[in-house]
Amino acid sequence: MGDKGSVLVCGVDEMASAVARTLLLSGYAVALHEAGPPALLRRRMAYGDAWFDGSATLGGVEARRVGNDGELLAGLRSGMFIPLLTLPRLADVARWPWDALVDARGPGADRAGLAMELVLVLGPGGCAGTDCDLVMEVGGADPGAVLRAGPAQGGPRRHGRAQDLVAAPVDGVFHSMRRIGETVPAGDMLGLVGTTLLAAPMEGRLRGLLRPGVAVRAGQPVAEIMGGAQVQVSGIDKTDAMIARAVEFALGLERDGLDPLPTRWRSA
Repeated sequence: MGDKGSVLVCGVDEMASAVARTLLLSGYAVALHEAGPPALLRRRMAYGDAWFDGSATLGGVEARRVGNDGELLAGLRSGMFIPLLTLPRLADVARWPWDALVDARGPGADRAGLAMELVLVLGPGGCAGTDCDLVMEVGGADPGAVLRAGPAQGGPRRHGRAQDLVAAPVDGVFHSMRRIGETVPAGDMLGLVGTTLLAAPMEGRLRGLLRPGVAVRAGQPVAEIMGGAQVQVSGIDKTDAMIARAVEFALGLERDGLDPLPTRWRSA
């Protein structure tokens, strides 16, 4: 088991994945939880594909979907991979004696009835001192700042720009033969939504692409196209890495009992 305690990270997007990886490498026993199939675009920058494929690797660290207590314990004890739990109810996962919960699910996440020593919410979705212990700013001008009272003020963590996203034109199942990292000319076929052709509205590199076979609604983003050959399409984005280090720092202060802290303090 990790020397610094056990942490459950809720979510498998880029930010949650960066946090889980950083905590594992710093000596925590870490698991991820995602109840349903994630609709991620930047799949090479997160652990989301482990939900479908059984495993995924990010920056040399593997996350592995587990189906029983033995597999979970094997991951937590060895530190060789991050277990991914997919039970429908968070309460069923929370029966384990986690030292901390890091919730990256955003507004609307239900944490009712959870008995955790420490709950840290990333961005909007929690109110420090009311339904969680700490809130960390992840958007706006001050990502990494920690609040001991009140909600986040900087908004959610925004990955990418709205003008780079390609939306589904109709409801249906998304299919594509494209790969993240490819360069696509304007007008070339990106895929199909149901039987409706989806063409690239601009030329650029595919930074994100929804997993083929996932059902989508009209208007839902299914691809992200950005200009320039130097676009990052894999690994951990620098802002997510900074937020992950800030989470590690915040948990370390709590573990070491460095209290009291100001109502708002900067952790990175």
